[in-house]
Amino acid sequence: MTKITVTKDIENIVANYAYGEDIGFGKTLAPVMIEMKYANGSWSEPEFKPYGPLQIDPAAKVLHYAQEIFEGMKAYKNDSDEVYLFRPDANAKRFNASAIRMAMPEVDVDTFIQTVTTFTDVMSEHVPKGINKSLYLRPFMIATEPTLGVKASTEYSYFVIGCLVERYFANPSVKVMVELDNCRAAPGGIGFAKTGGNYGASLQAYQRTRDHDCDQTLWLDAINKKYVEELSGMNFFAVIGDELVTPELTDTILAGITRDSILKIAKNFGLKAVEKKIDINELLEAIEKGQCSEAFACGTASVLTPIESLEFKDKTYKLTHPEGKKSKEIKDYFLRLQRGLETDANSWAIKVN
Repeated sequence: MTKITVTKDIENIVANYAYGEDIGFGKTLAPVMIEMKYANGSWSEPEFKPYGPLQIDPAAKVLHYAQEIFEGMKAYKNDSDEVYLFRPDANAKRFNASAIRMAMPEVDVDTFIQTVTTFTDVMSEHVPKGINKSLYLRPFMIATEPTLGVKASTEYSYFVIGCLVERYFANPSVKVMVELDNCRAAPGGIGFAKTGGNYGASLQAYQRTRDHDCDQTLWLDAINKKYVEELSGMNFFAVIGDELVTPELTDTILAGITRDSILKIAKNFGLKAVEKKIDINELLEAIEKGQCSEAFACGTASVLTPIESLEFKDKTYKLTHPEGKKSKEIKDYFLRLQRGLETDANSWAIKVN
């Protein structure tokens, strides 16, 4: 496994790291980062550096052809000051699936895990305690070859940066608007890859969503505009009777690690996990009849957030349990899993420090 040197300079930078009480989400950045470079068919050794601006050629392919990928993951600290990562191997595998789709080199799984583990260990003193607090990690890769021809780059840089974070949403539940005009991803495209283009495609719709006093956009399939896919940055679940239902994975839906984990623990809460096509009209009818009692968004950033209502064609459909009932039970258990406070057969939480 790759050994990453932590110099005295890096230790001093981390020791002197200062930040305020209001850490927010995505703005309290860690003072160090890890970088490794790809050229001539191989990766360099990962190296710790002070956090700072990148020097990049204006012709770098990432700036012109959006050849980049990233991951989102968190490190958690419990009341015993133990720090855990949650399923970093799953992040590594998804990172490489995105790399293949974007014609980029893979990063060895062990190397990926070592970079995020070492970064977390170095920052472990600053991982915030609290049920809604954590250290968010952002491994990413960009194409750096400085040529303007439309082809895959031959040079890349891989980085790990991080930030201290609190709750993603300000409110305990969210209002969701169903997008009817645009599509986020089409079959055969890059919808399953964690790449910036997927998120950029959602921004215009998000502006309309905010104009409707909603918090998140729910996307339908590109062909029929009928089947539920996912939210702009999160997966979607609905509790219908005794079933926990989520759209089946296609190449237009991100394979969320939180999503996969929730499907695997659903039976602990008397729910049958079901992956299938969800017709938006049938879903809204089930909400009106009270058969669909609650729904929630889930992902690394948001963890699990109950959905208060769905807006469809200017009509609002309110959930019976907007505060989440089953979803609260699942979330509480899931948060304990992430912090090494529950033992399960999957051994998902990996102790770092």
